[in-house]
Amino acid sequence: MTLRLYHGEALARYGFGAGHPFGPDRLDAFWKECVARGLDRRAQIATPVTAGDADILRFHTHDYVQRVKFQSRTGEGYLDEGDTPAFPGVYEAAATVVGTTLDAVAHSVSGAAPRAFIPIAGLHHARRDMAAGFCVFNDIGCAIEALRAVHGVRRIAYVDIDAHHGDGVYYAFADDPELIFADLHEDGR
Repeated sequence: MTLRLYHGEALARYGFGAGHPFGPDRLDAFWKECVARGLDRRAQIATPVTAGDADILRFHTHDYVQRVKFQSRTGEGYLDEGDTPAFPGVYEAAATVVGTTLDAVAHSVSGAAPRAFIPIAGLHHARRDMAAGFCVFNDIGCAIEALRAVHGVRRIAYVDIDAHHGDGVYYAFADDPELIFADLHEDGR
């Protein structure tokens, strides 16, 4: 089975500055270890892809997307209630995470690359109408909506193994009988 591994400067742009948990050094740290272990030679290396508005709007509201675009130009303020700061180019950086995830989904559904890994992805806290937890756009929510609208997949199982609850995905699809949601996360103890 082919693993499609995404790497490129466009993904590294999704970062909130030096010293931040989502800092600019995350992709480099991942890539150095990947190369040191020879994993890059066992994968199909793919370049990041930027999503268009239509892809993002399958999950996010129009007003929110416009707000991210505006704050991307100014680089000022927060995209939520004080957790996720805007920075110049935040729209493009977040759209690249979404586009890369959607590219991975398309390759998986087609069978061209049944497995994929995107080291800067899984932004599961963003809500339909606002950022949360350093997540500007919810690439997982966009992927679920694309699986349905583009690929005709109705029943989806979403498994989240992050230490934190995938609340942006959960609350967006909590009443959806065709989405199975399995979330293994810390309980605070």
